[in-house]
Amino acid sequence: MFGYECLYSKSPRSFLFSVVANVGPYGASRSLAVAYRQGNDKDISVSSSERVENVVADILALIKIFSDPANRAPLEAERALAEGWYSRSQGDNEAESNERPSIPDRPQPPFVIPDGSQEEEQSQIQPELPWHDDRLSEFPFTTTYLLLALLRNDSDSNATNSISTRPGDVQLQPLSTLFRADCLEYGLVVLDISDLDSGVKYGIVGFPVRYMAEVSYWCETGGWDPVEDPPPEKEPDTVLASPRPRVPLAISPWLRKYFYHMNLEEDPRFLILKNTPIVYATALDYIWPPELENQPRGEDRAGESSPGVTSSISNCL
Repeated sequence: MFGYECLYSKSPRSFLFSVVANVGPYGASRSLAVAYRQGNDKDISVSSSERVENVVADILALIKIFSDPANRAPLEAERALAEGWYSRSQGDNEAESNERPSIPDRPQPPFVIPDGSQEEEQSQIQPELPWHDDRLSEFPFTTTYLLLALLRNDSDSNATNSISTRPGDVQLQPLSTLFRADCLEYGLVVLDISDLDSGVKYGIVGFPVRYMAEVSYWCETGGWDPVEDPPPEKEPDTVLASPRPRVPLAISPWLRKYFYHMNLEEDPRFLILKNTPIVYATALDYIWPPELENQPRGEDRAGESSPGVTSSISNCL
């Protein structure tokens, strides 16, 4: 058989992190700190599990620092200040979605046949990000806690996460930054600190990156097999999974939905997050406005193809 098939699927390499609280008009969600953490694969054949482990370590560090009783007083003080700040700075003149900044996409690593036959090849590390703004942030304590969590030292082999994040891999973003869900490079993690009495809440929005190509394969039901079938003749397309629902997920439902083959749910790090509350969907309203849901990518081949192609993408779930 011959068809346009999903050969492999990976988690986003990088993530945008937004700390939010209900400090907008009528208790609407607004950002108090936003940062982008770019990822670096150890080698181009890295499995998606390392990317997932990296973001889980980020979330655990964030929940720990924002739940620390010693940090509660400054967080609650800044939350109170944020209500007045948003009222004064925006009022009834909030910028339209098309006027707000967002982070551009990045080229993805080349496809590597996931059968272990190719020698491990060092990935090209992404260049460090520039530090855009030397001014004090609007909410310095919240911003500092966000940076401390993302830039934690995990060099100890017994640490939660062994993947190193350089200072230049983290970049603060304007509070008005948008997540558009149309980029291959990064997903979104939202941390809600509206009610510290009930605990810090979190949610993940991250859609798989599919490597798609026209290939020959023998098994009609199983699709392309990296061992039994010939490799693609051309470099596969990188296609973002679709549809992309505007729904924040906890780690376990996220894994079951997109990366069920990883078998990571019994890992102690993942079990810790099972008891952590999930954010409400309204926590996304500012960072990912409802009107931006499911906006098509211009270069998304799947959106232009036949139902058979869409079915092939679905089979890669």
